[in-house]
Amino acid sequence: MKRMINLALLVAFSICYLEWPPHNSMFVFQGEYEIFTNTKNWVSNFTHPLILLGLTAQLILIYAVINPKINAKLNHLGVIILTPIVLLFFVVGLLSTNYKIMASTAPFLALVVLYIKNFRRKINQ
Repeated sequence: MKRMINLALLVAFSICYLEWPPHNSMFVFQGEYEIFTNTKNWVSNFTHPLILLGLTAQLILIYAVINPKINAKLNHLGVIILTPIVLLFFVVGLLSTNYKIMASTAPFLALVVLYIKNFRRKINQ
């Protein structure tokens, strides 16, 4: 179950939608593609804190999907790092009344709630 939630969190994070003026928009997976294919600014792309934290958290979740015996604290760290980033996207959508941004963050936020409930259920057993 934990592997499926981690995989779903990765996919849900990748489909978060972003818009900024003038008439620019992309999904997170498109932004990641741009970061990896733009070799001119390779170092500056990876030194931005949001990008560095997001990629690190995604690598942790990928490792959690591959290795079922991952340390729970490391798995939690991956989820904890990505959640404020997605909440930032949600707040931006809320403040700009952009329903596409808010709706694109809803699956990730719902999965985080499911992850927390699953974690609490294991603690209580």
